[in-house]
Amino acid sequence: MFNRRGSVLAVVIAGNTAADVLPPGAGVPSTSAVSSTSGVISADQPSSTNSDNDMELFNEWKPPYPRLTAYQDCLSVAAGWGLGAHPNGLDDKPTGASQAQSPSEDDSGDGKCNELLASCPAFRNELGWEPTRRLALSRHTFDMAHTDAHECETWMREHSASEAGILEDVSNVYLGGRLCAARQPKTVIEPQDIGSYYYRHCFISKNHIEYLGMDDILGPISVSMVREIVDRKESYSIYRMIIRISDQKTIRVAIPEEALSTPEGTDRATRPLMRELLEIVCPKISFGTLRPSIQSPRVEELIMKIDEQPIYTRYKVGIMLCKNGQSTEEQMYNNEESTPSFDEFLDFLGQKVTLKGFEQYKGGLDTRGDTTGTHSIYSEYQAHEIMFHVSTLLPFTPSNRQQLSRKRHIGNDMVTIVFQEPGALPFSPITVRSHFQHVFIIVRVHNECSENVTYSVAVSRSKDVPPFGPPVPKGACFSKCAEFHDWLLTKIINAENAVHRSKKFATMAARTRREALRDLVENYVGPHQNEGASKIASRFLGGSVKRKERHNPKPTNHVLRGALTWLVDVHDYSTNQRVSCVLGVAQDWIVLLERPSGTVLFSTPTHSIIGWANSDTGLKLYYDHGDQLLLRCYSETCTDSELNELIRRLENVTKGDEAKEVVLRRLKTTDNWGFHVQDEGVVTDVDMYQLAWKAGIRQGSRIVEMDSMPISTLSFDKICDQLAVSECVRLLMISPSSDGSPRRGCEDPNCPAVKGIEQMLTPDAFAKQPITSNNRPNVLSSASVHDNMCTLLNPPKCLNRAQSDEQLRSPLMDELNRKAPLSARESTNERESSELVRIQTHLERTVQEKRALEMLAQQLRKQLIQERQAHDNTKREMERLKKLHEKK
Repeated sequence: MFNRRGSVLAVVIAGNTAADVLPPGAGVPSTSAVSSTSGVISADQPSSTNSDNDMELFNEWKPPYPRLTAYQDCLSVAAGWGLGAHPNGLDDKPTGASQAQSPSEDDSGDGKCNELLASCPAFRNELGWEPTRRLALSRHTFDMAHTDAHECETWMREHSASEAGILEDVSNVYLGGRLCAARQPKTVIEPQDIGSYYYRHCFISKNHIEYLGMDDILGPISVSMVREIVDRKESYSIYRMIIRISDQKTIRVAIPEEALSTPEGTDRATRPLMRELLEIVCPKISFGTLRPSIQSPRVEELIMKIDEQPIYTRYKVGIMLCKNGQSTEEQMYNNEESTPSFDEFLDFLGQKVTLKGFEQYKGGLDTRGDTTGTHSIYSEYQAHEIMFHVSTLLPFTPSNRQQLSRKRHIGNDMVTIVFQEPGALPFSPITVRSHFQHVFIIVRVHNECSENVTYSVAVSRSKDVPPFGPPVPKGACFSKCAEFHDWLLTKIINAENAVHRSKKFATMAARTRREALRDLVENYVGPHQNEGASKIASRFLGGSVKRKERHNPKPTNHVLRGALTWLVDVHDYSTNQRVSCVLGVAQDWIVLLERPSGTVLFSTPTHSIIGWANSDTGLKLYYDHGDQLLLRCYSETCTDSELNELIRRLENVTKGDEAKEVVLRRLKTTDNWGFHVQDEGVVTDVDMYQLAWKAGIRQGSRIVEMDSMPISTLSFDKICDQLAVSECVRLLMISPSSDGSPRRGCEDPNCPAVKGIEQMLTPDAFAKQPITSNNRPNVLSSASVHDNMCTLLNPPKCLNRAQSDEQLRSPLMDELNRKAPLSARESTNERESSELVRIQTHLERTVQEKRALEMLAQQLRKQLIQERQAHDNTKREMERLKKLHEKK
C-alpha cells in the first residue's frame, strides 16, 4: 500500500520468526506468489517479543467486533484493546529526583554523561542523537546496526508517531499536509488526549442519552450515546458512544446502524438498543447495572469536566542559576543576585512581568502583596501559558541556607531548567531532594553577552517518564534565534505532558477520575425502570426468563470514518524483531499501537499510501517515497478473512493500488529496456511497442521492488547499475493513477528526502515554490530540442499543488496538437525524441546534484562556525588557566 509520501509499507501475514521476513542481502521478503494462508497467524500464536502472561492479559480485554467498531482516537483504540498500564494504587516509593536517593532503588542509571550532565540512578539522560525507532524499511534502517530491544528505552519515536492523536476529525480541523514525514515540522507539541472534546463536538446540543451504573468489578461506569444521520439520501446513520470506565481509559466509537439486528428505520426502545451496542463494543460491562441518568444540565457539565480533565494548557516551570564551580541544589538556591548572561537568557525565554495586578496565569505566585517577589518571567506559546519560577526573582532569605521560600515553588514544579554558566560542574538530579521534579533541562551558555552567544542543551528525566520530543541534536549549539526559542518551549511543554503520563501522576489522575465518576453515579442516576418479565421472574418466582439469543451483527457496506482495527505482528527494522501491535485504519490515518504499552509506533495519512503487495511472507504497504512496512495479521479462524478485510479497507480509504510483478528479459545487455526511471522508481518515459511497453509498463508507473530489492533502499546510481548489467529483471510495479500521473506519497516530485537530505524547505516555503513536472511531453517535430527544454524548465504557469503530478504542456504544444492530424502527431522523430529525453534526464540530475551540493555547503558552513566557536572557547580557557598558573 502506498501513502502520500510514496514510501512502501509491507504488511506480513505469515511466518513465525523475524528471519522469514528478510531474505539474505535484500532486507525484505520476496514477492513471489502468495500461498493460500499467507498473512495469517493463528490467534493463539504468541509474538516473539511478548510473554505468555502478556498474551493472557491481551485476551482478557479486546473488542469482539473490531471491524464494526470505528474508534475516534488512538487512546480509544488502546482502551478498546486493553493496552496501557492500568493504575493500581500509589506506593510509598519515592518519586522524582528523590527516587535517585532511595535505598531501595537498584537502578544505576544509563551511564550517559557529558560536560553538562552526569549519570544518575533512576534517571535517563538525553544528550543528542538518541536513535529513532523506525518500523518501516527505508534508507534510514537498511544499513543501520540493529540494537537490542531492551535498549529501546532511550529511543525517540518518529515525530509523525508522537503527533498521532485524532483518527476521525469531527471538528472540521485540517489535520495534516500532503508532504512526506521528512518534510513535516520536527518541533511539534505532542498531543494530549485531544479526543476529550468528542463529547463537546458530537453530543452537546444534540438529543443524546446518558446511562450510569456501578459495576462490582469495573467500578463506576458512564455511557453516552447519540444517533447521527450521516447521509439522508441513503438513510445511513451511525450511533456514537462514549464509554467511561473507572480505571480504563475512555472508549469513543461509532457503530453503523445497519449492523444492528433490528431493521433500519424502525423505532427501538432505548434499553434494548443500548444493550446491543454495548455487546458490540464492550461486552465486559454488565448492562443490568446501568440506569438512565436524571435530566439535568448539571450532568452534562460534570461529564464534560471528567472528559476534559487530562487537557493542560497552563504550566509552571522552575529555573535555577548554576554559576562557575556550582552543581548542587543548595548552591543554586543561594545565588542571591542574577548575572548578565542569566538576564540575557531570561529576556530571550519570555516576558518579564510585574506580578502585582498580573491578570494572566500566575502559576501560584502572589499577585497582590509581592510576597513571592515583584517580577517573574511569563510566556505564551501556541495557546499555552507558562509561568517561570526564577530562583533569583523569588525572595532570598540570608539566614536560611535551604532557601525554603524559593524551593517551595521550584521544588514543586515537574520540569526544571538549570542554566549553567561557563565553568559550572556537570549537574546530577541526585543532588536535588524533591518528589515532584521529574525532568531537568540543562542549558549552558557559550560566548555570553555577545553577538555569537550560543546554548548547548541536555535533558535528564526520571525513568518512569516516557521519552518526549523534539529530540536534542547531537553536539547542537543553538544560537539565540526564534528556532531555539520555539524548540525550548516545545520541549518544556512536552516534558510536563510526559510527566503526567508517568505512573505516579497517571495513578493520581485515575483516582481523581474514579471519584468524579463515583459522585456522578451516586447522585445523578435516575429511577430504576421496570425491566419486564426477567425482573418479575427473579423477584417472585426465584428464577429467570431466558433471554432471546442475540444474532451476530451484520456487516456494513459503508465506509466508516473512524479507525477499524486488526491485531498484527509488524517487523521492527530498528531492532530486527517482530513486535505485536494493533493496526488502526481510519479514513484519514493509519496507526500502529504497540502491545501492551499502547504507545503509537507508527502513523501516516492514508493519502501517503501508494500501494500494497500480498506476498508469500505477508502484506507489504508502500508509502511516502517507497518505504515498506511489513505486518502479519492474527486470525482466530486460520483463514484469509482478516487479510481480505484489511485489503478491502485499504482500497476504500486510500488511493493506492495492488502491486503487480513484471519480468523483463533481453537477449543481451546492450539491448534497451525501453523505459526510463527516476530516483523514486517513477517511470518517466516508455518507448512504444518495445520490451517494457509489451510487458505492460506505462509512463507514471512506480517500481517499488527490483529483483526483491526495495527501491527505497537504493540510490539512483544503484538502480541504473542494476538495470545495466542484468539480462533478466523482476520488477514489482504499481500502476499509475486514472489520469496517468504516478501515485505519490509526497506532493513534491523533487523532494530532498529521496536523497536523504536533512535540510529541507518547510511546508510554507514549499507552497510558495513553482512546481515542475518530470513527465516528458509529446515531442514536436517543428520545435527544436532547446525550445522544448526551455518549455519544460520554465512552464508558462504554476500548477496547483494538488495537480503536481499532472503532465505539463506548453500552449504552443497544445495549439499544434489541435491543428495537426492524428497521424502527424503519432509519427515523431525517434532520434530527436531520444535526444530530448537524454538532455532532460541530464538536466534533472544536474539540478538535483546542485541542490544537494548547496545543502552540503550550508551544513559545512554551520560546522565551520561551530568549530571556530569551539576553538575560541578553548583559546580563552587556555589563557585563563595560564593566568591562574602564573598567579600561583
